[in-house]
Amino acid sequence: MKNKSKIALYASSAVNRGGTGVYTSRLIDGFKAAGLSEVVAVGFNASANLFEKFVSEHYTLPRRIKRERYKLLHLPAFGGGIVSGVPYVVTIHDMAFLANPNWFSRIRSFYYRYHFPKVAKGAVAIIADSDFTSTEIKKYLHLDSNRVYLSAPSNYSDDSLFRSAFNISGDYILSTGTIEPRKNIDALLKAWPLVNGKHKKLTLVVVGRWGWGEKATIGLLEKTPGIRWLGSLHGSLLQSAFAGARLLVYPSLYEGFGLPPLESAASGVPFVIGPAETLLEIYGEIAAGISKSSSISIAETVLNALEQKPESEKLRHFAAKFSHRQMAENTYKIYQKALR
Repeated sequence: MKNKSKIALYASSAVNRGGTGVYTSRLIDGFKAAGLSEVVAVGFNASANLFEKFVSEHYTLPRRIKRERYKLLHLPAFGGGIVSGVPYVVTIHDMAFLANPNWFSRIRSFYYRYHFPKVAKGAVAIIADSDFTSTEIKKYLHLDSNRVYLSAPSNYSDDSLFRSAFNISGDYILSTGTIEPRKNIDALLKAWPLVNGKHKKLTLVVVGRWGWGEKATIGLLEKTPGIRWLGSLHGSLLQSAFAGARLLVYPSLYEGFGLPPLESAASGVPFVIGPAETLLEIYGEIAAGISKSSSISIAETVLNALEQKPESEKLRHFAAKFSHRQMAENTYKIYQKALR
């Protein structure tokens, strides 16, 4: 590491199984693949309790970063304490908390609106997941940012692991993501009877943890005929779920990037997307269909996509452009610019 500045990647968010955790884990893998050993993942142990995490974030890690003379700190998910005297880079995944605060609970919305802009304004560089997010950062925070697209690995799994784990037979379409208002899951659930009416043996498999929203949504997820809500899946089980799907449905209204369609493409599985501007930016030319926000539009788009012949290799070729290594190398260029 001679003549190279040590850079600390705050990796505690990697224990989070949501999108930010996936991003952080893949970024770490990308740095390893690129041989960029001067970037060091630091963070608390995944098994740490709340007290240990607090002590680590506010005492142990800052002391380590100063003692080992890191020249730069990266906060990939707004997580981790800012270390006095050490410049930092922050990744902003989206600006939904300012674009539409009604999508969040009052307490969560207040925390996001108070904490995130403060962290962003102190950063020496900001990384955004998409051109759309860069535009939103400029609009709401009046700050410049650097766009780095996210990544997904190639998936050549089969569906046997998933099917045996949940006793699922026959054709199914997939919807993945945290259950929260901006994902537009309610419209999808209302669209489902129209789809199921023409494809009676088809199952809608919903994968994702409950985040927040109307309690009635839980009832629809649990009681609507033809729908299986499986909660949160990860790793090989999630890859197996993608591998067996006829179609991914992702009707989101707002995204910073939107990983599920890329995961779907990496599995050779077609997908339909909602009207979120980021989804149009990244996937508009490769999606099997683009719906409006309404349940009628979602149903029509899904039914049309089910009639199309999958172009698996075209989808895999598209996804291959979004590699972990490419993401890490583009991120590293931003580090180097910030260190000048």
